[in-house]
Formats: sequence, structure tokens, C-alpha cells
Amino acid sequence: MFTPVIPSSGLSGWRFLQRTYDSQLENFSSSAQVARSTDYFMQNIDKVKTAEDLTSDRRLLEVALGAFGIQDDIDNRFFIKKILEEGTTAQDSLANRFSDNRYKEFSEAFGLGPGETPQVGTEGFAAEIVARFQASSFEVSAGQQDDTMRVALYAQRVLVELASPPSKSPERLAAEAVAEAVSDFATSVSEDIEYFENRIADVETPEDLRDDPRLLKIALGAFGLTEDYDAIVGFEPSAEVPESPEWIKIKEVLEEGSISIVARANELDNPAYADLSRAFGFGIAETFQPNKRGFGERITDLYIEQNFPMPDDIAFDGVVTVTDGVFELEPFRSDDISNDAKWFTLMGEPPLRALFEGALNLPSEFGQVDIDQQLSVFKERAQTIFGSDQVNQFSDPEKLDELITRYVVRSQISSFNAGSSSASIALTLLQS
Repeated sequence: MFTPVIPSSGLSGWRFLQRTYDSQLENFSSSAQVARSTDYFMQNIDKVKTAEDLTSDRRLLEVALGAFGIQDDIDNRFFIKKILEEGTTAQDSLANRFSDNRYKEFSEAFGLGPGETPQVGTEGFAAEIVARFQASSFEVSAGQQDDTMRVALYAQRVLVELASPPSKSPERLAAEAVAEAVSDFATSVSEDIEYFENRIADVETPEDLRDDPRLLKIALGAFGLTEDYDAIVGFEPSAEVPESPEWIKIKEVLEEGSISIVARANELDNPAYADLSRAFGFGIAETFQPNKRGFGERITDLYIEQNFPMPDDIAFDGVVTVTDGVFELEPFRSDDISNDAKWFTLMGEPPLRALFEGALNLPSEFGQVDIDQQLSVFKERAQTIFGSDQVNQFSDPEKLDELITRYVVRSQISSFNAGSSSASIALTLLQS
């Protein structure tokens, strides 16, 4: 089998491996032993319908496990079968209980668990597994000569994907556009909102609302009754019609409440009038609300919901609920995990952990301390060395190269004989 060519250790060996990676990987993948394994996989994987089918065929399982760097579990057939059968949808599934994320990725890739869609036989599935197997096997082969190169190659292949924020779904993009529109509108009416929230507790009668157009605007606008507001403030009284018909209607809606089925609010076709009446509680046997804690904020949130301009260029089918002047994006998944979760993920994958421990100059015993303390130290060291504690920074090729270079150089220093002088170490590094 083709053996990766690594002419020297340390940084010079790593730079050579980087320059020749594509051609070396191609030669490695074409070697007889690797080609036999991948050809067999391509020809037979579509026969797999269950976890039992995969785990009972050692040649298929060898490629499947190797693709995710967990080839050492080839003899743990029952364990691998359970990983596949339980899937990843349940929080307590076996794959989700491991800190090493590769088992979860393996199970997800095949989709043989409850409620999952089997991926075997879908377009591109076999080719993707084979490509991962070839790259992973090349890394293992390189590691047999120099384990530093295995770790560096693995990091170069997988860390960008972990660090990069995933593409956002159309639903998420639409929700973000709505959130921005809500924020812009809330800012534009912030003075009216502040005025309402500060003054509404002073209102005791419907006439108090009428006499303060700024309060009335928010109160009616919160229930989509802006046309009534415009008619009221634009009304010019006369001897024949001394009061606005719209105001008379609103006054009756508020004073009669909404408990009685013959109340004015319940006789009108638009249910917004009943909502308005219930919200304020001016009616008989109703609880008066304007002086209650949080009432002003609830009404101004409704006002923003009703009146912000929906962007014309998006298709958003969700419900817009505003809380404290903000549209909550949490229900609309971004599919990106938190920075701490990414740190825990790389801390759980042995090759990535080795990379960061080396690059950040952490001792091997570091893994024995409390996990939360480990997280804090990883982030603090990253902040000091790279200027940020965000894992996402390593989606930048230059940052990733800086990280791997630090790891390779520090590994080279550590490998020197303890008796080597500082001068000889410096000379060796300069020659790299």
C-alpha cells in the first residue's frame, strides 16, 4: 500500500505534506488495498437496510467506521449496532451520551434510528463515505510515521466545518428580516411607546384616552383599529354631529365591556373591538387594567406587532410575537451551536483535543481537571494567543493555519531530547 511521504518531522515536514497532499491522497486512494475496500463498499452498500446488515459485513463496516475515524471499534459489533439502531433523535440515545462527536456523526450519516430517514442508497451517500474513508485512512497512515501529522491533517479537514456557521434555512433568514423590521419600527416609535408606558396608568375613564391623542393612538393601534383613530382625531364637530361616530362606538365598546353577549363590542363584526374592551377592563364586573404592572408594555408590544411594516421581499408564514419590543428568534433554528458547545465538541474529539492542548501549551494532565474549568482555560488561552475565544475564528484559513502551525512547532519542541540545548532547538526550528 502507498505510504505517505513525509521527508522530515516538524514544520518542514508539515509544509511538504500540505503542498503534496492532493497528489499523495490520490496515489494512496488508488493503491490496491484501499481501492479493494472502497470498490467493495460502492458495490455492496446499497444492500444495507438495517444496522444488522452493516455490522454483519466486516468489509463494509471497516469503511463505514474508518470514514469517521472510529475504526478501532471494528470488533465492538454490538456497540456499533446499538449506536446505529438508537439513532440521534433522542437526547438519551447512546451516540448522544458520548463526548466524542464522531459517534453521533456516524449514526446521523446512516439514519437508521427511530424517526430518521435512511441515507443508504440516496444520491451521493456512498461516494461521500468513501471520500471520508480515503482521507481518514491517509491520516492514519501518516500518523504511523508521525502522529503530529495525523492530528494536523485531521484538524485541517474537519475543523473548518465545525468552526463555520452553517447555512441558514430560508425560514431563519425570513425570521431575521422580520426581527430587523420589528427593531427598526420599535426604534422609530420609541418616543410614543415611552410616553404611553409612562402615562397610561393615569387613565381612569375612556374620556381620558380620548383627550390624549398620543395614548389613544397606541391603544387603538395595538388592536388594528388605526382607521378609527384617524377618524376620531380628524373629526370636525358640528351642531348636528358634535361627536365623532367612531369615538361614540369606541366609548361604548370600552364602557359596556365584553362580558354581556349584547355588549357593543360583541355586536360588532370585528373581534378586535372585544379584544380592546377586555384588555382595558372599563366594563361592568371587569377588572380595570391600565394601572396594573406591565399593562403598558403589553399594549405597546401589541402595537408594534400590529403596525411594523412586513418586508416586501420575504415570505414569512410564522406568527410574529413581540416581547419587550423584540421579536424572539429562538423558535426559528439557526442550526448553529453555541461557542461553548463547539468547545465541548472539540474537547471530546481526541485529535482536536490534542491539537488545541498542544497549540495552547496545556499539559496532558489537564484533561483530569473539572470539565467546566477546562472550558474556561481553553477559552482564556485562545483569547490570549489568537485574540478571540470564538471557535468560529478557525473557519478563516489563515487562523486555522496559525493554529496548526503552533501545534506542529510545539510538538516538535516537545519531541526533542530533554538534554538538547536551547541553541540546538532554535537552530532546528530555523532549518524547518
